[in-house]
Amino acid sequence: MPTLFELNQNDNDQLRELINIGVSHAGDTLSIMMGKRVTVSIPHVSIKNASNATIESGFSNEVTVSVLLRVYGLIDGYVLLFFPRKAALHLLGVLSGKKIGDLRALDDFDRSLFQELGNVITGGMLQGLSKFLHIEMMHSVPNVVVDMGGAMLGSVSASMIQLHEEFLSLEVSVCVAPSPDGVVCDGTEGAVGQMYLFMGPSAVRKILDITNTIMHSSKAS
Repeated sequence: MPTLFELNQNDNDQLRELINIGVSHAGDTLSIMMGKRVTVSIPHVSIKNASNATIESGFSNEVTVSVLLRVYGLIDGYVLLFFPRKAALHLLGVLSGKKIGDLRALDDFDRSLFQELGNVITGGMLQGLSKFLHIEMMHSVPNVVVDMGGAMLGSVSASMIQLHEEFLSLEVSVCVAPSPDGVVCDGTEGAVGQMYLFMGPSAVRKILDITNTIMHSSKAS
């Protein structure tokens, strides 16, 4: 079986398009929940293995609110969603009307809101993927942690290495716009965060095989 590092450009393009389907579904679900336009994009596909498991993020050196979920089914891995201080406080204000100045002051109610945010985004994404691929995927109860973004990425990378010798990480930008009309997700307005989807090589290969079958069936018809 080809390793992740033997994936060609067409494979990467297929994965990007497939995840676009999932995150777009998640964005629509979250937009309804929040009453504000949510846009998502995928800057790049990052491939890491056990010897190169450090994943950098623009939020690595910032304190973030992180939401971690275990994913079961075809994708055996994790989803990590996190927002830096400014974005997290903005979201908290939108969801509850509450204003605080320190992320470490989050109480149980605040954490439950971020748990629900993780449920909606991850659940929406997996539902979109499940419908397209005709497979079942589930996720765990979200775990909310306030810590440095880099520390959380390192922790999840280490957990993935325990599951797979190499793994694929997909980085997704999430922007919650401040008005129903939406704004350009350039980080100057709204709440901009990151989401990472981690999966092993067998899941990647199965997903590509299913996608190819669907595409060939569509062309044949």
